[in-house]
Amino acid sequence: MNQFDGVPSPAPARTGDIAFDRRTQGLTGIVVKGFLLSLVTFSIYRFWYITNLRRYFWSRTVVAGSPAEYLGNGKELFLGFLVALAVLVPVYIVLFVVGLLSPILATLAAPISFIGLFVLGQYALFRGRRYRASRTRWRGIRLGQDGSGFAYAGLASLWWLGTILSLGLAFPFMRAALERYRIDHTLVGQSRMRSTATGRSILLPWMMFYIVALLPTLLSILALLAATGFDIPSDLLIQDPANEKSNFVFNPAYEDTPFASYGAAVVIATSVSIPLALLLIPYYRARETRAFFNAAHLGEARLTSSLKARRFYVPYLVYMLAVIGFILVLGIIFALLVPLIATDGQNPGIHAFVIASTVLLYLGAILGTNVLYVRIVTVRLWHAVATTTQIENLPALEAVLASTRAPASGLNEGLADALDVGGALEIGF
Repeated sequence: MNQFDGVPSPAPARTGDIAFDRRTQGLTGIVVKGFLLSLVTFSIYRFWYITNLRRYFWSRTVVAGSPAEYLGNGKELFLGFLVALAVLVPVYIVLFVVGLLSPILATLAAPISFIGLFVLGQYALFRGRRYRASRTRWRGIRLGQDGSGFAYAGLASLWWLGTILSLGLAFPFMRAALERYRIDHTLVGQSRMRSTATGRSILLPWMMFYIVALLPTLLSILALLAATGFDIPSDLLIQDPANEKSNFVFNPAYEDTPFASYGAAVVIATSVSIPLALLLIPYYRARETRAFFNAAHLGEARLTSSLKARRFYVPYLVYMLAVIGFILVLGIIFALLVPLIATDGQNPGIHAFVIASTVLLYLGAILGTNVLYVRIVTVRLWHAVATTTQIENLPALEAVLASTRAPASGLNEGLADALDVGGALEIGF
């Protein structure tokens, strides 16, 4: 009740939480089964493995009290992959034959194929998202996506060209533009989502890469040039006299000159700043995810995210420590096998046992890292994004009506898989 005029104050809009069950019962079995069957089926089973992973993560994502559903199946993905191969293989054959018949065109075949496959890859990414959306359901309401894959591929290609020409400065604006196109063509039942994402919202996190990676290197190079009067001698690098090959080494005549000390500073600055810049990747991903979620809305219902960058760092740190421990255990087991080779390496039985054990250790290392990555990184990132997101004005979302729209074909994602641009799981939209 308003204390001044006696008029009742409007009730605050109801919000809805998004939750994710971090308990991973059954997840290890899915990963182990998927890895082993993919291995013996020459990677064919991976389509069913991807489907099982998606069902697992979708069903544990609860939006406003109701879990999501994934309705896809491995057969659709596999058939879509085969159809995509039927389209791509002739293209590869034509490019190969053209390269053999014409030496002039052979030099152009590589860049033409790269550009063509890049554009096709962008098309496949958009179409793959359409498939995943059409196989997602919440409270009986199916999601969907319209829009043109060709338009998205053209838009993405132009933005990537602008990003390259601007030395990466246009990257956040490209990401925002593509996000707007994807979200603006995302359908929830009969309603359409919208995005107000802007490049300015993620410009500062992106510029951190330049500040950390490029600034120290540029400053050290400028210091080197200033100390030497901007005069770089032509014989600074000479051919190595101890090596017959054309290897170049630093000229010993300049060891006690500013070139040596300032050159070392350039090397140190570069070797330190580049790894530090790589450590900024989780920070940027978290900031971009939060900005894009906050820009998405469905009518009056809006997403609000409070995601912090540390929620993206912890999973990778835990995963790194777990992998180190896992490798140490495998190393100890392998060290125990070495004496068998040293003491009785000529025994065929011992030799075969050691070879088989080495192969099993190698496969176990791959399987173990896959299990650790899904259980530690994927689960924790998914949980971090879900549990820091809320839905404002929930009644607007609850009023969304289901649609009779037909689901998209499995070919949509088959092309992305054939081009190796699609992922099993994607965090966020």
